[in-house]
Amino acid sequence: MKKSFRIALAALVCLSPMGMQAQSVDFSQYEETQIINSDFEDWSGKDFKNVPVGWHSFESVGGNYAFAANSTEHTSKNTEGLHDGTIGKSCLKLMPRNVYNVIANGTITTGRMNAGALFATSTKNHAWMDISNTDTSNGSPFYALLSERPVALSVWVKFTQGTAQSNHPYATVSAAITNGKRYQEPTANNDSSVVIGYAKNNTISTNGGQWQHLYVPFRYDSGNFNKTDEPKAIMVTFSTNADPGQGSEGDVLLIDDLELIYTQTVTIPDCGYATLTNVSMKNHKVVIPEGITAYTLEANADGELLVKDTYKAGQVLPFNAAVLLEGAPGTYDFQTTLYDKEESVVAEGDFCLVKGNEFNNPVAGYKYYHLSQQNNILGFYPTSNGQKIKDWEALLRVKESVAAKDYQNVLYKPELAGDVNCDGNLNIADVTTIVNRLLGKENNKSFFIPNADINNDNTINISDVSELVKILLNN
Repeated sequence: MKKSFRIALAALVCLSPMGMQAQSVDFSQYEETQIINSDFEDWSGKDFKNVPVGWHSFESVGGNYAFAANSTEHTSKNTEGLHDGTIGKSCLKLMPRNVYNVIANGTITTGRMNAGALFATSTKNHAWMDISNTDTSNGSPFYALLSERPVALSVWVKFTQGTAQSNHPYATVSAAITNGKRYQEPTANNDSSVVIGYAKNNTISTNGGQWQHLYVPFRYDSGNFNKTDEPKAIMVTFSTNADPGQGSEGDVLLIDDLELIYTQTVTIPDCGYATLTNVSMKNHKVVIPEGITAYTLEANADGELLVKDTYKAGQVLPFNAAVLLEGAPGTYDFQTTLYDKEESVVAEGDFCLVKGNEFNNPVAGYKYYHLSQQNNILGFYPTSNGQKIKDWEALLRVKESVAAKDYQNVLYKPELAGDVNCDGNLNIADVTTIVNRLLGKENNKSFFIPNADINNDNTINISDVSELVKILLNN
């Protein structure tokens, strides 16, 4: 291989003290900033078996007309017809009820319901939250704590109307992030000085009676929002109709797998490399920011690390992908958005990057290497018993029969379009390598995907073979 193709660690030495350790992003730091029981699996509360723990409906309603509102159940546990891909065993079933010939929309909230009037449209009928309140119900307070600023709310819903309401066809979800002081909804103006961020979807359709995956962005830019305080709590509220009292008795809103989505800041140290495992959340994708390139790795016959797949700025890093990041020193924001279905990268082969938490349950017959610096030289060095490896870090997993002492070259990056087998030359062997891969034939030769995509259409097919043949003929 030509020397110009090789990234030597000697040229990547981090000289400043701040650059002495390759840093990795911690997506798992947000595990404690999700809403309790947001998958609606815990129904083991003290008092109300048909109400999920951490959530409240009319069973604990307050106000002058509480006696009427809590006379019928609005929530129950559902275990049938769950959405595809869920690993849970249940979801929430939300229903309206007829109270003195008035339809009371099925409503559930992390706050507390208040029934203050017989007229459905009165703001005396609302959900409210105040973290100074010490009351509890079903083993839970009437609030959910939150100290971060999510970019969106993700949730699965299935909505059906017992009787179609052409003028009022939608269910709704809202989420208000507050400074912890008293907040109620509905209010005259949702842009309350208590509110720091707000998300709402009041057009949840029946969608043909099918489950749908919603992605509801938070706003933090309103002129009336609180710009100085830090988040302390969040009130999430679902209702079977976006308009008070306008549903029908047969309406049903199923709710499951609610998640708060975050943008993660990644730090690339002075050495220009870090590792990352995308463990943000299932069914979500992480977009590579400008200035960052991510690589999965393999090795050639000499055990030298090669790029297998490349993810460039603007492309998506699939769920569970373990990668090496390259970029200029600095911080980068990795944005998170939705997949319609889960996409994963399977770690396989004698050399590959895997999730750091595999180190806690290692695969027999393999050795594990951690990206770090020894004697100011960056590389993948053997892990040791008792070493602390973060779940979100990526490790190099190498078959024991071919494992070396260490790997002091981060990677090879051929710069010659068409040099698919990474030997530094363009010849018929590269054509054969592409054809064999397209035919699904097994081969032990390196296959550098970026160099195989000769026409840069992000797909490797017979057109690339034709382009490579043209290059060889012209040369």
